[in-house]
Amino acid sequence: MGSYLPDDELRAFIATLPTRRLASAALIRDENGRVLTVEPNYKDGWTLPGGTVEEGEDPRTGCFREVVEEVGLHLPEGRLLAVSHGVAMGMWGDSVSFLYDGGEIPSDTPITVQEEELLSYRWVAPEDLETVLPTNLAQHLRDALGVLETGGVVERVVNGGGV
Repeated sequence: MGSYLPDDELRAFIATLPTRRLASAALIRDENGRVLTVEPNYKDGWTLPGGTVEEGEDPRTGCFREVVEEVGLHLPEGRLLAVSHGVAMGMWGDSVSFLYDGGEIPSDTPITVQEEELLSYRWVAPEDLETVLPTNLAQHLRDALGVLETGGVVERVVNGGGV
């Protein structure tokens, strides 16, 4: 049988392995099929409710914790719809972003944006997602909407751009 590395050699080897940041977001729809988007105050453009997965937290739990924090919605934790692998993302390094089904809520549901991070929110029809999101992300979300019925998972790789 094989031999094991001494602890100090194992730690040194592990220190050479790549690290990835984890993020997660929720795809929340209204009764008209529109997608809930949010406008952060710390960067240009719009995104979905969600954020960084904290140490010791799984991506699904992190997603729905962030949804409560950012928009005040307590939603059932839906299934995984999509995964994005961000490679060579500048100062962010490599990352993995998970997209979960946030379900459908009435468009008149009270939404309370977290003022420390968000400026506003907007419901956007799937065909209009490019009006607030980068084209590649808008298409990724439309692909994720498509697997709601099939039970599949969408996967994509983004090299050097926004996830």
